[in-house]
Amino acid sequence: MSREREHERGTSTMCEKRGPLAALVATLLVLSGCASIPSSGESGVIDVQDRPERVQSEVEPEGPVEGADPNTIVRGFLAAGAGYSDDFAVARSFLTDDFANEWDPQSNVVIMPPGDDFDTVTAEVSSDQQSISMSVPVAASLDSQRVYREERGGSEADREFSLRQVNGEWRISSAPQGLVLTSSSFTTVYDSYPLYFYAPGFDYLVADPRWFVRSPAAATEVMTELLAGPADYLGGSVISALPDGTRLEPHSVTVSGGIAQVGLDETAQGLDEETDARILGQVSATLRGLSSTNAIEVTTPAGSLDAPPGDSAPIGVPIDARPVLIADGTLARLDETRVEPIPDLPELGDDPTDPAVSIDDSTFAYLADEGRELHRILPGGDGDAIVLTDDDGLTGPSFDRYGGVWTASREQGDSGHVTVVLASGDAVDVSVQWLANRTVEALRVSRDGTQIAVLSRNGTGAPSIDVIGINRTAEGIPTGVVPSAPLRVGAGFENIVDLSWAGSAQLAVLAADAAGEEPQPYLAPVSGPAQSLGDVRGGSSITASSDARSIRVSTEDGELFSFGADTWQKVVDLVVHDPAYPG
Repeated sequence: MSREREHERGTSTMCEKRGPLAALVATLLVLSGCASIPSSGESGVIDVQDRPERVQSEVEPEGPVEGADPNTIVRGFLAAGAGYSDDFAVARSFLTDDFANEWDPQSNVVIMPPGDDFDTVTAEVSSDQQSISMSVPVAASLDSQRVYREERGGSEADREFSLRQVNGEWRISSAPQGLVLTSSSFTTVYDSYPLYFYAPGFDYLVADPRWFVRSPAAATEVMTELLAGPADYLGGSVISALPDGTRLEPHSVTVSGGIAQVGLDETAQGLDEETDARILGQVSATLRGLSSTNAIEVTTPAGSLDAPPGDSAPIGVPIDARPVLIADGTLARLDETRVEPIPDLPELGDDPTDPAVSIDDSTFAYLADEGRELHRILPGGDGDAIVLTDDDGLTGPSFDRYGGVWTASREQGDSGHVTVVLASGDAVDVSVQWLANRTVEALRVSRDGTQIAVLSRNGTGAPSIDVIGINRTAEGIPTGVVPSAPLRVGAGFENIVDLSWAGSAQLAVLAADAAGEEPQPYLAPVSGPAQSLGDVRGGSSITASSDARSIRVSTEDGELFSFGADTWQKVVDLVVHDPAYPG
């Protein structure tokens, strides 16, 4: 799996290499902000706030050496993929002229696991030296939409190369399209830039993380992907303010004096003021990740788009409430280092576990009777009600912003599904076919209500975290999941015990690299390599709100740990279980 193995076992502090984590935490903080439409200033120009710093770093690879043999040429070509200057000109110099014109370096990108490089890959060379084959270990890949997709450990990609001599020098005449990059080269060549779409109703912006080459063309490529629509796993669960078929006109985004100038064709002109404001908010949120951009100007053939003063939709659902947890057999709230009982609660069911609280902090849910009963406590003193039962056990409940409580039967049959108990009390079954005959360990719905993340195991016990978009009616009632393959997160982990959304595009997970190892906390972007957060011994439950600093981990023995200043601190004198932020 493509992630840094930086921490040492047996410690409870963060790893010494804090650069990657600091960047990851900064990204989380940026994703929790919002784009502001100023009340004054140049007409049609939107200031970009909370812009993250981007480090520009490029490898300068070497070209082919005179007299190099075919094996050296192929390895040199693969290594040269780390240099993106002038449209990967150095890598193209290893190719024949005809193939250099055909080769598309970004059509597919394979990322090798940490610790592997091209020197560790064995190649088979034909007797005439005109063909070379090799199997490259794969940790992840970028698909055609620039979505980062992780692969199970031990995955490989076969590569076949044909060569011929040009003026006495070996050159590659055919090869698979795309790049093969080491894990370190990948993060040098590519960076993650989230596109933003709206949750239904335009109340919130939803991140759709993609990966782009760190080049001056990044702004154009980001806008091109935004206009093309959301990634497949989100299609139908999010919406765009930009009309279908909108194109860039001119065909590139120019950045001058810190202002990104985005020209849209006539499809985006003549719209109402509210739609113009939504377009500006969506484009501004998307392009503010570019280090060269301080403000955004969006134009159509009819002129600049303007918007009334005010704030655009926030990125993600803000969570301000404190976590709930189980203490002394009842529900309570965590207040820093103290536990406060929740007043006026009815008596809970037997053996309460896995508490949850609604986004508006008014309704509670939990499991009882060894996980076979789902209970809900409504506001206003309506008491504790059993709303769902399952003899095989249920997953811990999770609230969406519509007040629905999501859960799933732990033992799935031939037709996989999850169940949503609506705010009205009605239960809705949502078909999830790829869960068929799996064991579901945990389910978490994103707080904006657009996605679910499901932790499940197959018949051999191998774990999988899958993220997929949710389809809903105009009233917000879920009707199914997006009919696309889910996005797998943390595919390289051999064991996963719990997960939580940590902002709008990342998960906090308790996981282990190898079977038999103790699970540890990680931050796992929905589309990107996971990052270790250090060691917590005995972790069994994890929760987060909108950033890494909010993460809490509890143990089977009732210990509670909080994350801050890159270290884990034990909250002393508390015996609690299953902390959970709203959602």
